[in-house]
This record gives sequence, structure tokens and C-alpha cells, in this order.
Amino acid sequence: MKWRSLAAALFLTLLGATVVGASSLSLQIYLEDNHAGSFHWLAQNLDLEEAHTLVHFDAHSDASAIFDSDGVREKIRRVASREARAELLEEWRRDGVVQCFDWIEPLLPRPFERVIWVPGEATPPGRARGMERLAVEYLDGHLEAAPRASGSMKGRYVVRDLRELERTFVEGPPLVVSIDLDSFAGLPATAATARFERMWKWTSERRNLRAVTIAISRPFLRDDAEAHRLVEMVLRAALSLPTARLQFEPYRSVGKDRSALAQRLRAAGRPVPAYDLAGAPESLRALLLSARDRLRTAFEVPRLAAQLEQWSREAARLRVIVRGHDPSADGIWRVPADTPCAIELAAEPWFEQPGSIEWFAEVPVHPSCNLMASDREFIGFAADAPPRPRWRRERLESRGPELSSTALRRHLDETTGCGAVRVMARAQLGACLRETPPIELRFSRGSGFRAAVLEQFRLPYLLGSGLLTDDSASGPETGWGADCANFVVAAFRRTGHRIPWSDPRQLRSHLFALATQTTPGAVRFTPEDLEAGIVVHLGTHAAALIEDRPPLGVLDANDLVAHQLEGFPELVPLGQFLRARKQERFDVLCAPRAEVNPLAVIGGDVMLGRSIGVAIEAGLDPLAGIAPLLRAAPLVVANLECVLGSGGEARPDRRYALRAPASAATALRAAGFHAMGLANNHSDDFGADGQAVTLAALKAAGLGAIGTAAGGSYADPQGRIAVIALNAVPAEPDAAPGMDGLLDARDRPAVLAAIQGARARAPQIIALVHWGEENTARVTDEQRELTRWLILEGGVDAIVGAHPHCLQPVDFLAGRPVIYSLGNLVLDGAPSVPHWNRGALAAFHRAGGQTLLPRLIPVQLDARGFPEPVVRRRGHDGWAAWNSGE
Repeated sequence: MKWRSLAAALFLTLLGATVVGASSLSLQIYLEDNHAGSFHWLAQNLDLEEAHTLVHFDAHSDASAIFDSDGVREKIRRVASREARAELLEEWRRDGVVQCFDWIEPLLPRPFERVIWVPGEATPPGRARGMERLAVEYLDGHLEAAPRASGSMKGRYVVRDLRELERTFVEGPPLVVSIDLDSFAGLPATAATARFERMWKWTSERRNLRAVTIAISRPFLRDDAEAHRLVEMVLRAALSLPTARLQFEPYRSVGKDRSALAQRLRAAGRPVPAYDLAGAPESLRALLLSARDRLRTAFEVPRLAAQLEQWSREAARLRVIVRGHDPSADGIWRVPADTPCAIELAAEPWFEQPGSIEWFAEVPVHPSCNLMASDREFIGFAADAPPRPRWRRERLESRGPELSSTALRRHLDETTGCGAVRVMARAQLGACLRETPPIELRFSRGSGFRAAVLEQFRLPYLLGSGLLTDDSASGPETGWGADCANFVVAAFRRTGHRIPWSDPRQLRSHLFALATQTTPGAVRFTPEDLEAGIVVHLGTHAAALIEDRPPLGVLDANDLVAHQLEGFPELVPLGQFLRARKQERFDVLCAPRAEVNPLAVIGGDVMLGRSIGVAIEAGLDPLAGIAPLLRAAPLVVANLECVLGSGGEARPDRRYALRAPASAATALRAAGFHAMGLANNHSDDFGADGQAVTLAALKAAGLGAIGTAAGGSYADPQGRIAVIALNAVPAEPDAAPGMDGLLDARDRPAVLAAIQGARARAPQIIALVHWGEENTARVTDEQRELTRWLILEGGVDAIVGAHPHCLQPVDFLAGRPVIYSLGNLVLDGAPSVPHWNRGALAAFHRAGGQTLLPRLIPVQLDARGFPEPVVRRRGHDGWAAWNSGE
């Protein structure tokens, strides 16, 4: 993974807080030094009129009352906007209107209808009752002088120890948990960790938990070392919840501390301690650096970024990679289950060698979770399962810079040897300790739909997984797990089908029915059907066909199917699957069939200059071999890797200045091209005059120009699909975006505008991107980052790449295809360089709904650089012949 800018990506600024509500499956966690900060954060983020329960883990009751607290309650409600409330709360924070000892009372009786104070693990009943009476007395202390509209707080504030809480708590209204780290003050590290884990397990498994606030309370802790140890403890626990959204504010403070401890310290001439992040030990620094993409902050963002950057410069940067493999666009490393591979700890710079190294696997704690169970009345699968996933870290045996994938076998599915596991490393670099962010590895067998199913093994069952979101993905594509229907949908999306996240009933409407109400042995299918994906559908549950056992081509009771229900996925014979559900009949569904004729055909690099230009002027047609295919498609585009015509002078800074005769435009149009992409590093080889002549030549031949300021996109005559072109390989790397008049990938607002303009012309968009490194099949981090942005932010429906001059892999992200490079389509080059003489055409076929399925037609370039289909099929003047396999 590319190391991203600290200021831009390590910590994301919260420009506007969102109300913590039931519609979100994410858990909001807030951490700062002072518990008065919990008041400010909750007052800004909770629905103030909704009844909540507060469970308060704290050594102190924080039950003091604010004089005339009705005024506080009224002011935070009578504001013109959320922004106005934020300004009011910020003023109160500076003036210390609310303190760490009285922050709860202004939030009673709304949004907190009830408070449960948990002072420790075991509190004798008599003492608990006394603590409760005293707390209520504090809360009601101002009733006579300043009557409160809601009256006495008796009955609203109760005391329970942790054992009693675990035994008697009943799920009800939305829950907020507050944790004060002074609960662990003075405890040995192991005792503090054990107590916190018990507390955190109870908290994280509450069904209706809306938010958690955590106060460091540095003045009440023994020293800075204890504070840092406890902060690291809670950060690791919070980060173990993949659905948690963690806001960490290490520099936040509350003015005019009036606590009894602060007054005693000031009277003794001593400063009031505050949490000091700068003095964090190496283990906490390592955690913050590795987890920076998951942490948010809204206060003093530059200061925190500068601190992280300072720590980052103190030692080499570490990352985990898989030797000989690249991650997919979604950041997951996919490797064959049958072939051991090496997982390496790589340092940047490379010559920095880590000292002692520890390897860890992160695996699910719960095999099943019910994301929908907001209360005990929810009826459905996994009704008693925990409400959110959690990961635990397990140490691996390796201690060197390399870890064999065989060391991960015990974390994979025993039956298939497949599945998902996360791996991270921690290493000593001189005096510094560093951790890597975890990478996710997925092991599978075969290809296509079945491989996409098997790679999900060992991920938990998450009822409601289709509603999951994080910063860059949704549903099971977050990598956290799936439920029965979305387990299947994720595999279809991984192979390019844009099927929305569904329940079993909805899934049926997005697939093609091979048979309905059938029985084992009655349905035949082809190998192509099996590769594309076959689903056994029971109405309320679904399974994917993985292995066709003899008799081949017949769906019978011995064939193996994979499914997921209330636990990790499993592989079982179809007969066993049906018997367990007491069903004899089922439907057989498969992926939507692709239409015969393509909507668009995209080609790679087309260079018509040098010897090919001479051939064109001599009357030869370099495109004759592929013209029948191109002429049968309604939209044909490729990347024009040269200037057309004689305008302009070659730029002296160019190693290669490529020019073709103007008549080459006529050859392109005659072959079947409709438009050419000009957004590349050769379009201005002859300066602005060369560009102008090129545009004129294309226009004269009836061809569109894509990727220039004058030509944003091109659509087919029926307005079904449009193509945009953008360049990510500027000829001058230091040039400002847009200086050469082309659509520059670095100019994201301009790219978004081009996408919006294309969307006005057609509902689906293909982006033709000039990117990557020449003469290598390896995909760069920059290509993957731009892929994610174009699809997840820009919303394009497919991406096709050019520039590397060789074929690169095909990938899929969010059900959308990404062809990183189609290689050369027309280019004179040395026949002794095999990859220069191979390429492909990408034909995009519609397959139900919004799905665009690419079909690659290999082409071979002869010694002249002229292309010809690798397999010349009979009657290839139309796509029906190609699709039928004639």
C-alpha cells in the first residue's frame, strides 16, 4: 500500500458531526482527557429528545448538580442550527460551564432517562445503596434554591457493580456507555487489562449501544506512564471493533477546572496534570501510526499530523506484502490456497533492517453476529448473537522477516483450506517500535464465481451485512463478513455483476432461473454456467454450487455447495444441505446472461506513426485484421498514442515524438472507430499546434476526440454508454494539472465534472485511463488508488487502462470491471519483445441491470505492428459468431 500524506489521509477532519442514531450500524467512540468533554460531544451528537440509558463506569459518581441546570438544558435545545449549538458548546468548554464532576446532570432526564453507575467489579449491596443515596443527594442539591423542572432524580440514578450489571441488565432504550480510566488507577497492568476486558466485552455486546465516551482523567491517574498504558489499552479495544468510528482528541481540554483535586493541587502550588501525547511510549506511538487511517480528530489536526510525522521520521516505515503478488483494487491480497507463498515485512527505505519481529493474525471473535438486533424483540436468524463483529489478535510462531502462508493454515477453513485472515507485524527498529496496519489475505481455489465464494470462508455470519458501510466500501465488501444471500452476492460482485446487496427474496429477482421447484438430478448445466455461478435457492436461504461431482453436468445430491447461516461458511453435499432444512425442492439460479452484441469495444495503445505511417501512406491498412469486429459494435474507442498531421515542431524534451499522417484518421474511421482518447503523454509531442492539427484531422474523418478540454466524452448514438479519457502519466511530472489542455487525473474536480457531463449523455460510463508503468504487468499503488476513487467516488461503471504497452490483470471493484492495461493494439516494435506484440480488445456486454461484463479478444501484432485476432473464428464479421464459439 502506498504511504499516503499524513496531512491529507492519516486523520480525517470531522467537518460536521452526525447524530448518533439507530439508522447507522457503526458504533461511535469518543476519547479525550476530561469527562466534561463527554457532555460536549454527546450534547452535539445525541438526539436530545430521545430517551437513553447511560451506563457509567467510573471511580466517581460525577453526580454533582449544576445550579440552574434547566437553563443549560434549554440553551442547548434552543439553537438555530447544529452549527450554532457547536459554537455554544465551544464557548462553554472554554469557560468551564460544565465540569468533569457535574457533566451528567444537565443531560437528565433527557437524553438520559436513567443512569447506572458502575463503580467497580464487586461492591457490597449495603455500600452500593449508600453510594446511590449520596449520588442522588448531590444531584438534588440545588432543588430548594433552584427548582428543577423535572424534579428529583431519585430513581433515575442507580448503582450496580459489574457482576450485578451482567446479571440483571435488560436491553431496552438506546444505550450510551461512559468509561473513566480512573477506574483502573493504581492497578497492576495485568489486573487493569483483565478488568477492562470484562467491561469492554459487556459493552461491545450490547444490542442497542449507540455511543461510547472515554475519559483519560489524567489528574486522577498515578503518572504519565499509567495514562499512556491505559490509553493504549482502550485504543486497541476500540480498534478491535471493525464497525467502530473512533474520534480521538488528545489535545482537548476544558477551561477553569474546579474539581476538588485541581483546587488542592493549585493550593499546593502544583500544576494540574493533563494528558501529554508527546511523551507517548514506543508501543503507543506504534499503534497510533499503524491505525491512523481509522482515527478521526476535529481539534488541532495540524498539530496531531505534525506529531505523527515526527514519529514517522524517527524510524523506517514498515509494511506487510506477499512476495510475487499484488493486492486487488480493494486492498485484499488474493493468493492460491494450494501454493505456499511468502509474506514479508518490507522496510522503506529497504536497507533498514528490523530487529526482533513479531507476527500476528487477526481473526473473528464471534462466528455469528446480528447487526439488526437493536432490542430483544427482534425475531430472526442469529437473534441471540452479539450485535457487532470483533477481532482478536493471535501471535504466530515466526520471528523472522518472512512468514510462510502455511503458518496461517489453522486460521483457515479445515475442509477447503480456503478463507480470509488478517496479518500484521510488530518490529524493533533501533530504539523505536513499529507496527504495520493489518493486511487481509484471502486464499481460494479455482477461478471465477467459485473462487470468490471460497475466499469468504472463516469470515463471520453478519445478519444485516448489506447495510454495512465504511469509508470506501459497503456490505460484505467491507471485509467484515456476510449473511446468506450477501455471501452469494459478494461472489457475483467480485466477478463483475452489479447485483445490489439483497435478502434471499430480493436475490431471486437479480438472477436468471435455470429451473424452478426442481429436485436433485433433474437439472443440467454447462461448465460455463458453473464458472459464472450457480445458486441453489430455497426461498429463505441460498447456497452456491462449488464442485460438480460425477455425473458431471447434472446437479445431484453429491455435488458440493457452500452456504453461510449463523456461523462461518461451510461446504456440504447438496443432499445434506436439503435434508438439514427439510426441503426436497428448490430453484436453480445463475448469473444474468450477457447480451450477444456488445455496447462498446475499447482498444489499447494505437500508434500509427513511424513505419506504420509509411505503410498507411503506401496504401496498406494496419487495422484490416480487426475491422470486422470493430464495425459490428455501436461504440469503439482506443487510446491514440501519437499526433496526426504535420502541424507543430517536435518538443526537444521528448525522447520519442510520435507523429502519424493525417490520412491515418481516415483509416481509423474506416476500420470502425468512433472516437479516440487523446489524454496521454504523447498528445503534445508537437505542442499546441500538433494538438490542433490532430483535432482537425479527427473531426474531418468524423471521429470524436476524448480527454481534451474541447472533447469531454463520447456516447453511442442510442445514448446507452459513454466514454471519458484521462491521463495519469504527464510527460512532465512537475507540470501543473491541466497545463497541456488534457483531462488530468490529478485534477479531481475536473474529472468529476467530466463524469457528470458524460452521465448527462448516457447512464453508464467507461473511463479510459492512461496510467501505470511501461513494460510491466505489475499494477502500481497509484493505479489502485485511482481505481478506487473513480469507482467509489466518481461512480464510473468500468475502467480500461493504456500506456504500459503490455497486458495487465483484470480486476473487479464493487461489481465494476477494471482492465488495468489492454497492451498494444497497433504499434511497431521489436518482434523479439513478446509483450509488445500482444494486446486485447475489451468488448463490454450488458448482463442484466447495470452490469457491464468485459470479454477480452486477444490480438497478436505481426512484425509490422498490425493486429490480428489470435483465434480467427469462422464468420467473425459479427459478435454472434464469437459468442457462440464457432
